[in-house]
Amino acid sequence: MWQPRGVRPPPVLRRRAARLGSALVALAVVAAGCTDTTGGGPDDDPPLRVAVSDDAEATLLGHVVVALLAAEDIAAEVRPYTDARDAQQALELGAAELRIGYTGEAWLETLGRADPPGDPEASFGPVRRHGERRGIVWLPPRFTEEVEGPPANATFAFAVAGSPSPDADLRTVSQLAARLSERPEASVCVDREFGTRPDGLRAVLEAYRVRTDRQFLAATPDEAVAGVAAGDCLAGLTTATDGQAGAAGLQLLVDDLEVFPAFVPAVQVREEILLDRPEVGEALAPLGEELTSALLRGYNARLVAGEPVEVVAREAAEELRARLATRRSVDAEDTGDAGGGEDAGDGEDRGDAADTEDVES
Repeated sequence: MWQPRGVRPPPVLRRRAARLGSALVALAVVAAGCTDTTGGGPDDDPPLRVAVSDDAEATLLGHVVVALLAAEDIAAEVRPYTDARDAQQALELGAAELRIGYTGEAWLETLGRADPPGDPEASFGPVRRHGERRGIVWLPPRFTEEVEGPPANATFAFAVAGSPSPDADLRTVSQLAARLSERPEASVCVDREFGTRPDGLRAVLEAYRVRTDRQFLAATPDEAVAGVAAGDCLAGLTTATDGQAGAAGLQLLVDDLEVFPAFVPAVQVREEILLDRPEVGEALAPLGEELTSALLRGYNARLVAGEPVEVVAREAAEELRARLATRRSVDAEDTGDAGGGEDAGDGEDRGDAADTEDVES
């Protein structure tokens, strides 16, 4: 498996040339950081600090965390950092209490391991276990077998034109491979470095049995999206939660062979916070249990269209809360439990147990 590089990866992996590499510098950034958003809460509880890096998606999800906490009268505020590494360092040093982490990012940066798994659930166990040894808890998302179900996955993805394009019927990369074999003249837009690396495009083509002598056009993700929208290429490489692709009405294909590494966003919380205030975990359940790639792509598309991040985040939190309440109500009716609350909690416990078995295996 290749390590994302060259093509724009999930935002959390974009690196800057200069990084703040020491704890003292990270603490200095914390002291200088401004507060973007505050949720309401009891006067005797200081606001929880949510560390976010400077990319749009991480900022959006940080604001969603604040909005979900505010809905339960838990005060919180967004604390911006230069990049993902600084935000993670702030969490580990206690300069922040929460952060959105990505499993693929943690696999590469925190675990220091290559080749993040393509299975969204496969990387979560080791990442979560490693975090707990540092006093950081990853709140588990809900893993489903549904193509359009949770969790969200900000991995790489091929985009094709939506309706009324003749390629709008494509749903998976396997189907794209078959279409490419039928249309040898069709072009695919990919990043130049990704296209030339043996562990990049070549590995994808080999897995999906696509001929390597066909035409590929060098394009950044934004150029790839524009190329697909203009009809210059049948498919273009971007990410599964790319708001630009969502705004252009493109369709993101499912990596059905799980060649691309998974980058599942999940809330990280300092362990002492959950021990002291367990209501924090329950308040954030809608994010892990209901957020999908399609929903996140739609929220990102609204940012691309110019909507304020606070507005998008607040409405996203409301939607996720409503989805969770509806699902729990349906589950309660199906099980004949009028209360529903205990069944929902039991379901979460079973998920934790399954995750533990996954890690130990």
